[in-house]
Amino acid sequence: MQCRDVREITDSYLGEELLVETNHEILRHLETCPDCRADVDARRALRASVRRAFADAHELDPSPEFVAQLRTRLRAATPGAPVRRDPMFRGWWALAATVLLAAALAVVFRGHGPVTTSALAQAAVGDHRNCALRFQLAEKPISLEEATEHYDTAYRVLQDLPPSDLMTAGGPAHVLERHSCVYEGRRFAHIVLQYRGVPVSLLVTGVDESSQTALPREALAHLTSEGRIDDVSVVSFRATRHMVFFAGDLEQADLLRLADAVSGPLSRRLAGV
Repeated sequence: MQCRDVREITDSYLGEELLVETNHEILRHLETCPDCRADVDARRALRASVRRAFADAHELDPSPEFVAQLRTRLRAATPGAPVRRDPMFRGWWALAATVLLAAALAVVFRGHGPVTTSALAQAAVGDHRNCALRFQLAEKPISLEEATEHYDTAYRVLQDLPPSDLMTAGGPAHVLERHSCVYEGRRFAHIVLQYRGVPVSLLVTGVDESSQTALPREALAHLTSEGRIDDVSVVSFRATRHMVFFAGDLEQADLLRLADAVSGPLSRRLAGV
């Protein structure tokens, strides 16, 4: 079981909703993966905190009027059957706590809800640092061919685009590596280029189209400067169902020149898949 698989079912694992065999697979993975152990511990702590906070929030108790009305309706619906107070309250609290916990987890863990461009840019910089510069990813990268087959057919575009050698307004760029990798549970297509004497990452990741603002086709390749994140320059653009990031330790203007040389053809090809 890989990190991506574990993180997708961590909440079900913590809620004791999985088969015994699946629990054993997760436990075996956690024995050798400190990143996933930390993620599981953080989610477990969050669930406990939400439950404690909800239990202490007496202002959320149902009003006496509501309780009286509900009891009357239950008696009318089930004549002769006793209506016990304790089970009713346990059901109320269980339902309310479940709703609140789900909302909290959706906000905190980006893998389970809409992700902001800023959060994606942070992840792209993290991938650039830990993959292109430090080679410290928890999960071994795979080929774009394998990623295309198993995860995202759009990654096929990155197998030959950008070309291995290209000329930009800021000078030549050369592709050093093409693969797909995972950083903090998010999968990227990752192209590492040599440009102006430093490694630059071109990273492409899928986004939930339903959670994004619709963009007119002519605006899809509009470059946006994210500025510097953790002292790394970042440029991005939206390509229908994907976000594309350029990240590198060089001047923002130079990174924009590289992105400008690649964005048009890449945006058009991604829009067609």
